[in-house]
Amino acid sequence: MTIDKKMLRDQYKDSKPPMGCFSLTCEATGDMFIGWATDLKSAKNSLLFRLSLGSLLHEPRVQQLHTLYGADAFSFSILEELSHDKGHASNDYQKDLEVLTELYLEKYPDAKEIQVWKYPRH
Repeated sequence: MTIDKKMLRDQYKDSKPPMGCFSLTCEATGDMFIGWATDLKSAKNSLLFRLSLGSLLHEPRVQQLHTLYGADAFSFSILEELSHDKGHASNDYQKDLEVLTELYLEKYPDAKEIQVWKYPRH
């Protein structure tokens, strides 16, 4: 059986990372933070890595909780994934993701918004 490397390369190029809305919860206090990302896996890795270094400076409350309770007190959950539309460029999803986040913030009124990377608000 031969492997079609060109086909595998093309499949990889056409694949899109899962995007959507997520929550980061401090289990020790119940504090919940809700955000969005166009690449949920990268968002999780970025948040948890920067927290471990103490460098999530634009989210001081999250960093403070992480410093007090440690990494084991935090859970990352995907609340909802959005599917990629073939007719949209990848940057066309920001508004949809912001609206989805607002809906989850309404659903969980005690939650606070978190940004993985600093995005300008429209």
